Amino acid sequence: MRYSIVLPGLVAATLAFSNLHANEEVTLVKSNFDDGANPPTGWITDYEWTGNSYYVQNKMQVTTGNDGGKGGVVHLRPDAEYQKGSPMPGEGGAKMETIPFVLEPGFRYKCTLDVKGGPSRVYFAGYRWAPGVRPNDQPTLQDLRMIYKSKVANTPASPEWTSVSLEFPGVALSPEALKHLQQVRFMTLFVWFMKDGSVDNIVVTKTPDPSVQF
Repeated sequence: MRYSIVLPGLVAATLAFSNLHANEEVTLVKSNFDDGANPPTGWITDYEWTGNSYYVQNKMQVTTGNDGGKGGVVHLRPDAEYQKGSPMPGEGGAKMETIPFVLEPGFRYKCTLDVKGGPSRVYFAGYRWAPGVRPNDQPTLQDLRMIYKSKVANTPASPEWTSVSLEFPGVALSPEALKHLQQVRFMTLFVWFMKDGSVDNIVVTKTPDPSVQF
């Protein structure tokens, strides 16, 4: 008799706890750059290892600094000629992306950030293991190969700060996209500027969503 009374209450409490966590938002990235770190804490800016002449100097074009009373921000300056004789100064733009994080089916991902200058482009990039790389818990970009790009948030050039948001998936996934996502193990948030600009207050979250399956 005792258990017939206690167990329903326990089940109800468990269900309430499960429902709470079923909608719980988890923060993966929170960058306001106020620590002034160079390179920015939690972000990748060095692509010299790729040998791509557009980006061998990228790390010198992405720096943490100030923007008046706004405090710490990251400046992306593809127009700056940091090295005389650079083969293609600024032609490839300037970029940065988060340290890779695990992509989990059953979650919806969202990014919010502030941008200024540009034009700019923001998207989620999906990666699988590169051929011959042994899987590990802390992959670098050298360990991975990009095989997926999400819907892109394009922002035109603006002298004022603009708030931008982006969701993954954000659109109905095509059969081809689903095929690629089945191979994706990690994602990054990718930020690219065609012309000089700045970014601040970047937040990436994930929220349970059973409809997101691949």
